[in-house]
Amino acid sequence: MKCLYSVKLTLVMLKNRSIELEITRYLAGECTPAEQQVIAGFLLTDPEYQQAFQSLKQIWDLPDFQPVSDTYNVDAAWLNVSKHINDNPLTVVHHTSVRKPVSLRILKYAASIAAALVVALSVFLISRDSKSVMKSIASGNAISSPVVLSDGSQIVLNKGSEVKFPEKFGSDGREVYFWGEAFFEIASDPARPFVIEAGDARIKILGTSFNVKAYPGTGLTEVVVNTGTVLFYHVDDNDIILGQVILRKGDKGVYNSNTRNLSKMLNDDPNYISWETGKLVFNETSLDKVMEVVGKKYGVNFQMDNAELSSLKLTATFDNESLDSVLEVLSLVHKLQFTHSGTDYLVKK
Repeated sequence: MKCLYSVKLTLVMLKNRSIELEITRYLAGECTPAEQQVIAGFLLTDPEYQQAFQSLKQIWDLPDFQPVSDTYNVDAAWLNVSKHINDNPLTVVHHTSVRKPVSLRILKYAASIAAALVVALSVFLISRDSKSVMKSIASGNAISSPVVLSDGSQIVLNKGSEVKFPEKFGSDGREVYFWGEAFFEIASDPARPFVIEAGDARIKILGTSFNVKAYPGTGLTEVVVNTGTVLFYHVDDNDIILGQVILRKGDKGVYNSNTRNLSKMLNDDPNYISWETGKLVFNETSLDKVMEVVGKKYGVNFQMDNAELSSLKLTATFDNESLDSVLEVLSLVHKLQFTHSGTDYLVKK
């Protein structure tokens, strides 16, 4: 157990060391423009990067600061170990057969190999223990009940959506794979960022709520933030970040995988999560837009008998009303008639 704890502590130290090296290169101006954008994004969203940056920035600003070499002197370290062995000789038990004394160089390599084997075995055991069974949930033709993850985060899937996630998250991060549309409420855990993978699009958060739409075949991934902050980015085949945007409450991010274009704008759709809340809001909305939103919400299609009907406006709120109730209100307000065959509706005066 002590060995495993030591290896885990070493891995944490290596991770922190990697962050420090990235920030040092950032302060020294040695990063590429793409790397600068990535680190700048992490400095806005990742507490570990923020803390390391503050500490290193203070040191960097000192007038006599000199960067420290990252090279580890193995021979110097071995001399210290050798001196310790010489100062504290082992008691040798002599047997009948006399063996030649083993050279210090052989002992050195033997010790190195033994240490490497111990570390490799420990890392393997940690990796094996940290692996978790992957679970997959698909919504089919109905909106799913809330899916609760091991960290307390919740996901509600829209129709025709699927999410894949580990039964238990590891100690260094939380990652899920997603297709379709869903509303995410992520439990706050600054030490373990939450990452959603949708094709080559990535969404990284620490704790917030937002809607994601990424249906296969469309080439589009859309993110609308309800609360908190989201880092939205896309990667190449080697997981190298190609572009990113920071999204806050009320923002919408759109990524087109066909053109690899990533854009950010204000969300102007009050009904972007009506599929999950059941609430529809219209404010001086044209009738053609109303019919589009209502049709999407209830899974039906509307066709106008007269193009002039599109100019009619509607201001109303429907809170988990049935389709018949919504159409009844529209009939009263604008004296409309709805005739249908299956899921196809004809709208006329």
